[in-house]
Amino acid sequence: MTPEQQRAIRTARSMLELGHSLDLILSSPFIPPEHRNFVRTEIERDESFPLVPARMIVSDQGRPDWVAGLDRSSWCYWPALRTFLLTTKNWATASIRSLDDSSDRVLRQLEPPWADRFDIRGLVLGYIQSGKTANYTSLIAKAADAGYRLVIVLSGIDNGLRRQTNIRLKKELVGYPDNRLGAVQMPPMGMQWHEFTREDIDGDFQPGFANHAALQGSQPVLLVVKKNGPVLRRLMRWLDEAPTEIRQTLPMLLIDDEADQASVDTRGSRQGEEDPVDPDYEPPSVINGLIRDLLQRFDRRAYVAYTATPFANILIPHDTFDPSVGNDLYPKNFIVDLPKPPGYFGAEEFFGRIDPTTGMEIPGLDVIREVASEEVVSLQEGTIPESLPRAIEDFILAGAARASRGEGSAPSTMLIHTSQRILVQAHLTRLVGEWFAEFRDEWRYQRRLGIRKRLQERWDAEFRPVTQSRNLERDVDFSVIEPHVGSFIEAVQVKEINSATGDVLDYEREPSLKAIAVGGNRLSRGLTLEGLLISFFVRRSMTYDTLMQMGRWFGFREGYEDITRIYTTSELEEWFSELAFVEYRLREDIQVYESHGLTPHQVGMRIWQHPTMQVTSRVKRRFTSTTVLQQSYSLALEQTFKFPLDRPEDLAIQAELNLQEVRTFAGRLGAPDPACATDKGPVWTGVSADEVLSFLRGYRADNDDSGINIPLICDYIEKAVAEGELIRWIVAVRGIETNNPALGTVDWNLPDGPVNQISRTRLRHTNSLGVITSPGDEEVGLAQDLLEKAQASIQEAKARGGKKSRNVAAREQRPATDGLLLLYPISRYSTPDPPGAGTQNRKPLYDNPNAGHSRDLVGIALSFPQAIRAQPVEAYLEGTVGWRPVE
Repeated sequence: MTPEQQRAIRTARSMLELGHSLDLILSSPFIPPEHRNFVRTEIERDESFPLVPARMIVSDQGRPDWVAGLDRSSWCYWPALRTFLLTTKNWATASIRSLDDSSDRVLRQLEPPWADRFDIRGLVLGYIQSGKTANYTSLIAKAADAGYRLVIVLSGIDNGLRRQTNIRLKKELVGYPDNRLGAVQMPPMGMQWHEFTREDIDGDFQPGFANHAALQGSQPVLLVVKKNGPVLRRLMRWLDEAPTEIRQTLPMLLIDDEADQASVDTRGSRQGEEDPVDPDYEPPSVINGLIRDLLQRFDRRAYVAYTATPFANILIPHDTFDPSVGNDLYPKNFIVDLPKPPGYFGAEEFFGRIDPTTGMEIPGLDVIREVASEEVVSLQEGTIPESLPRAIEDFILAGAARASRGEGSAPSTMLIHTSQRILVQAHLTRLVGEWFAEFRDEWRYQRRLGIRKRLQERWDAEFRPVTQSRNLERDVDFSVIEPHVGSFIEAVQVKEINSATGDVLDYEREPSLKAIAVGGNRLSRGLTLEGLLISFFVRRSMTYDTLMQMGRWFGFREGYEDITRIYTTSELEEWFSELAFVEYRLREDIQVYESHGLTPHQVGMRIWQHPTMQVTSRVKRRFTSTTVLQQSYSLALEQTFKFPLDRPEDLAIQAELNLQEVRTFAGRLGAPDPACATDKGPVWTGVSADEVLSFLRGYRADNDDSGINIPLICDYIEKAVAEGELIRWIVAVRGIETNNPALGTVDWNLPDGPVNQISRTRLRHTNSLGVITSPGDEEVGLAQDLLEKAQASIQEAKARGGKKSRNVAAREQRPATDGLLLLYPISRYSTPDPPGAGTQNRKPLYDNPNAGHSRDLVGIALSFPQAIRAQPVEAYLEGTVGWRPVE
């Protein structure tokens, strides 16, 4: 949509809001003749778009609809917000109608503000960057119109997110004294908001900026505070100083944004209100306890949690009670599932998902580009891999393309997220800055020496086919975007976003900001990256909620979704696709529960459990149970890349048991196959599935720190064998070719004597080795013709501008009947080699390899071929109330 079209549709919607007919609007001089057909089409599409209601599980289906009896003609805050969204933000009428309906549904679940006493707890589930803030802004506006007088918004755990929310509410709810453009009109005198927090970076709650008298007046009070112990304690001390009758009569609405972060209790005991006191009772964790304590200060209170990753929230025990701070934050009154808004692109749209009914794959957009595992290793070692400059060039092309579509003044962002460590981010920012400076100079001064041709070929091969498949009218020749390339390059800033730099992406001050943002945690939750075009994301997370929140590319991309790109690993691509399935099944259950009229206390939500990832952190799921059914490992590589290195006593026991197990296993295998012998160790072919299963069941892997789920793998192999697949295995030892005295050897009861141990170092501040496999390991035992086919597939990927690793190519060629088990002898003396040379992100396996608990490790990897008969995905995590099927 061009700026001229945007102005025309904005004018038309404003006139419609004033009561003019569409025919009159289109014949008026305010709508240019060349845009009248476009405006008519857009308005008619608005009016015909079906309204999808929010799904709801509520505690009382028969409660009176107190909202229906309100006189909305006297409302102030919601009408102002609605007009702002229509005329300033240029929202479609259909989107406004959906927002109006969904926020009404949430409002109905609150109690009337004039009721004597009430304690409401609810949860609103949205999609990541899908308009949750708009929903709770609308809820706040309507609640204030209805008579709620104190609104507290808990927004994130850092100043950046708190400030972002404060600015958003100032623009859309509160207004400015000068009634500036781009913000809602300030309410009339006597109805203006009292604000006790400010929109600057240090504007969190301070008693010196607050006045108790405001709590006694008719005007609403708004506070936007972060979830921080000192801040919440300051707020409660200030509230305690107010007259008691104020807290008893003041209707208070508490909005908990990103409610799965910090709010969920991670420490307290599970104890019901009527249970006898447990002598070992543990009080709740700090932020959870403070939120519950804050709620207890009011007799009229409503708590509404908002999140796109509700896993921890719905797993909260239904009945936990603390004598000091009261009930836990389980949404006992309602759970609302917001509909997916039009124009939204989430995990399903980008990555696709599996249809649980047919087992068929629903494909996502063709915008995912693979970062090979070898390139991830080079990033870990402090060097730029080949794919990162390619991604930056894609950012330049996408930015120029968006400018050619009339959106040159819109912000454009590239995300680079490879590590949570600030030192890594700082180093990578310097490398990216240096590369980009050279690239800019090449475009400025040496354009004829190859850079123009390179970008043109990239545009033609990478971007145009995707655009043509989405919308042929957007497809243009490189000559159309070329005039915008130089100006876009000149505008781009490389920014390091973390607590050490204090830098921010300030789209308010720089509404046309063009930035390459290198960061970690500060870019991983809540923060909106405006105009995000290219994402380079290779940071693994072992929990659903953290991984989903790090996907900042989710959001409204309509109009430029064809020029977005996500660079990530094949593993993460698969994980995000599987998380789309998790989202689908969770919402499917909510729909079923709603149709049967079940209450939040009756429902036990089930969350599909990944064989490697965890649903949420261990402490948040400590009261859950797992129902393990089955899982598909088709074309998967599973390996023990994590060990409990921070628990050396446990690891020592595990290592000793695994050493004995691998010795016993090797003894049972007999003579290796000389035809498949390698310099790295013996290879056995034709090993039965029973032998492999026996070894796996004896192998010890830490439940939380291995990155591998042995019981699910065994279950998968058994079911595959029943179908005639995975009936024979290749088992290979992967030591090093030449003995390294520094690493030593180990006796594994092998026919040729001790095996040469390998070095696998540890990522700093983690229990992870990153990967234990090496390029080409999965080629072991593959027939020559299949090796040739694998090599051909690598070349085909390269010809298409992509990349495929040797291991992936080999895995794809292995017959469905054959599995591959790789055994890795990992030396306790593993250390970065050579020390300090591009290894600043690595550390030795053990701080002291000669300590009493230090042991050599046995690592394993299993390479699975593509299954002919795919197995359904069925393993679930349940809360304290178990899931039950409803017919």
